[in-house]
Amino acid sequence: MAETVFWFTALVIAYAFAGLPLTMLLLVRTVGRRDMARPVAYWPGVTIVVSAFNEEAVIAAKIANFEKLVYPPERLEMLIVSDGSTDTTAEIVRSCGNGRVRLIEQPENLGKTRALNRAAEETGNDILVFTDANSMFDPHAVTRLAERFADPEVGLVSGHSEYEGGGGGGAYRRYEDMLKSLESRLWGIVGADGAIYAMRRELYTPLEPQFINDFLHPIQTVMRGYRAVQEPDAVCTEPFSVGVDEMGRQTRIMTQSWIVVLSQFMPLLRAGKAGFLWQLVMHKLLRWLCLPLMGVCLAANLALLGHWWLYDAAFAVQVAFYGSAALFRWRGRGFGSLSYGFIVLHVAPILGLGQYMRGERYLLWKPRNS
Repeated sequence: MAETVFWFTALVIAYAFAGLPLTMLLLVRTVGRRDMARPVAYWPGVTIVVSAFNEEAVIAAKIANFEKLVYPPERLEMLIVSDGSTDTTAEIVRSCGNGRVRLIEQPENLGKTRALNRAAEETGNDILVFTDANSMFDPHAVTRLAERFADPEVGLVSGHSEYEGGGGGGAYRRYEDMLKSLESRLWGIVGADGAIYAMRRELYTPLEPQFINDFLHPIQTVMRGYRAVQEPDAVCTEPFSVGVDEMGRQTRIMTQSWIVVLSQFMPLLRAGKAGFLWQLVMHKLLRWLCLPLMGVCLAANLALLGHWWLYDAAFAVQVAFYGSAALFRWRGRGFGSLSYGFIVLHVAPILGLGQYMRGERYLLWKPRNS
């Protein structure tokens, strides 16, 4: 019995992280789409949307970063929604702003989703670019995003974010970007990068405050018959942080993610989006349930110690993995950052599911360090 459990869980885990990209690569080579060639010049009107709550530490740098973007200035604006900020965020925007940087002040902290809804109503530009106050764009990032909309089938384009100074999270992010690039050639990406993505304004519909926008928007785009794609050359950088506060942030994100998946599963099925739904289940749901599977695998492996050298080696690898994570958590540095970051990212879905089942709904959003 222990052997059956060990091999079943081990194979499922292996498929989730190695088998899935191989399967997707095979599908891309057989049924994958080719992207349209880049136009010589394509300059739709673009509005960069930032929801800001107490972002006085970074908002001036965000505006300075905006002013360095390589894009026709008459076709580009930034709309900053101060979402009930109690610091000097609004004052800084007013002092740094110009005709292309607009400020909307919400006197109450109503949450990120409501701020985005408000911003989408306040612009007539064709393309909305969503980002965070602490995410700094490469000068050509908006151009790279906008070019993809020359293809009339494309409704959403996700960029690629990198962590400042590297870090364990960066390696995992690169793996996720690889999956997105494959999904982009198949039935569409199942999640956008919240630090940098764009969508057609005509596809934007006001979101309920409990939904997480960068997860729901690709689903809505595919449901409307458009493609949701990845653009690896649209790059931004953001700080990397992992710790107790990061666990809370990831748990909040995962609670909202469960809301999205469980509310959109049947609509996707009824709409006949079987390929996209397969990607959603394999890339998201299977991954979210990996940590419990890893725990079962470890328990079964423990029962098999001494039966075969392979079981002993597998157990040693697992203990080293968890031990390095615990050491990193204790010392705050070392090679265990990758394993610790992995555990944080995969504990959060379980905690988030528990919060979802208890009826927890996160309606407000705060920056990472607030």
